[in-house]
Amino acid sequence: MKKVLTYVVILLLGVAASAQNHHEVDTSAATYDTVEYHAPKKNPILYFGSPFCEHFAEFRLLFGQEDMGIGLMYSYLPELWGFNLTGTVGFDNLWLSAGAAYRLSKPWSSYDWHLFANAGVRCPDGQFMHIAPTLEAGLRMSAPTGMWSFSYSSGSVSVLTDFSGVYFTLGLSVTLSTLFSFLLLL
Repeated sequence: MKKVLTYVVILLLGVAASAQNHHEVDTSAATYDTVEYHAPKKNPILYFGSPFCEHFAEFRLLFGQEDMGIGLMYSYLPELWGFNLTGTVGFDNLWLSAGAAYRLSKPWSSYDWHLFANAGVRCPDGQFMHIAPTLEAGLRMSAPTGMWSFSYSSGSVSVLTDFSGVYFTLGLSVTLSTLFSFLLLL
């Protein structure tokens, strides 16, 4: 066993010495250009364009311990960044907010994923004299195709706070919401 270990150590030392000799190349006679390839620093959508929809409209449900409501959300997302507008009418409050949306998907993705964040206000009983600030963060998933760059199948979930309570929202595209409401009436 000692002999095998000795032979392995000698072999490794020989390989290391040989590798050292191969790195010592005379560069005074010739210069070599090295080419390195790096991943682009920009999102591929900026290079290839966006195959996804740009407009998203959803009905949304808000529910929490102190209020429940129904509302609308509209997002415009031309490439990577866009904006969000929401309005929700609750039993006790009016919720209004606006913010930014960011597309997570690459041009070759099967689904279109977005992150969005909103800042807004909560108006108790619709009175604008007693407003409270709100923050919201959420995630949307959409099918990559639509009609006239309008997504007809999207859904979103988010968490909203008015710094005194936490609320959850669920959104479903206008066309899917309308289809489900007709199915419920049958």
